[in-house]
Amino acid sequence: MASKNEPRVWETFLRRPGDLKEGVAIPLVIRDLNPGRKKYALRHVLAIVSPKPQEIPQVDELRVRTVVGVELPGSWGIRILEELPVELPGRPYQDFFLALKAWQAVEKP
Repeated sequence: MASKNEPRVWETFLRRPGDLKEGVAIPLVIRDLNPGRKKYALRHVLAIVSPKPQEIPQVDELRVRTVVGVELPGSWGIRILEELPVELPGRPYQDFFLALKAWQAVEKP
């Protein structure tokens, strides 16, 4: 199990690599890849990401995959700013990425 001081490893899935904007707070769904009881648990977060992890203080590792599971090359850093609600407004079984954008528009105009 990773200690609280060690960087954690997270994973996210994107439709397009261009959706990952660096240096600005973006809503993401991340999956915990650290050993332990909460491995593979999902979290909705507002985070800052960068392809240069050394530029962000208190950075964790982020692995980026396409929606079909292909891991993109390169390493990313992530700093989680806040945890988003587990339930987001929207219709069930519809586009989750649109629900994340709608939440961001309402919460952070």
